[in-house]
Amino acid sequence: MLLPNRTVLYVLIFVVLFFLAVDIITLLMRGPNFDVVYYDSDIFSDYSKIATITTVSGLKFKSEKKESEYINTYKETSKETFEKYFSQVSKEIGKDIKVLDVDFSWRKREGILEITEKVTLSGLVQNQIMDGKEIYILDMGKVKMNAIGNANLKVHLPGDAVLITVEPTPTTQSANFVVWSGNDILYFPEIKYKGGE
Repeated sequence: MLLPNRTVLYVLIFVVLFFLAVDIITLLMRGPNFDVVYYDSDIFSDYSKIATITTVSGLKFKSEKKESEYINTYKETSKETFEKYFSQVSKEIGKDIKVLDVDFSWRKREGILEITEKVTLSGLVQNQIMDGKEIYILDMGKVKMNAIGNANLKVHLPGDAVLITVEPTPTTQSANFVVWSGNDILYFPEIKYKGGE
């Protein structure tokens, strides 16, 4: 798929990173009709190739008409839409990412359209042998992410996981929980970890 310019490419990358079907629809509608007020993404991984990403985002529309049009288009979003999209993404980043399940909902809250999406993906985590031990790598290539002030990207690893490396530098981290906030969200993270001993 050829993209007409770099601006559209960055918008497309933003979609990949936060798995927001709403952004895909915006591309189809040709023009940003809203501002992203906030988003909060939680990535849950274990010792398999499967990871689940739940994103809650708040969108402020330029008019009620645009919001209504957006919701009507959004209702037509399906698992097949995600499958086609991630098939293309897989080719671009050289990984085989498959959509296993998608669930989304929305509600109005204080003039903001809040959208919740839960996407289960296979292939986001890969395993390999390093120094005779199995390690796990969660990443989507170092694709650039757009940061906004009121944003959080959180990765939840298994309770006994041991972190090996984390990039980019997180805002905070503990043994199995890593957080990027605001301007610290540079690109989709690469996390290497292993099981506890």
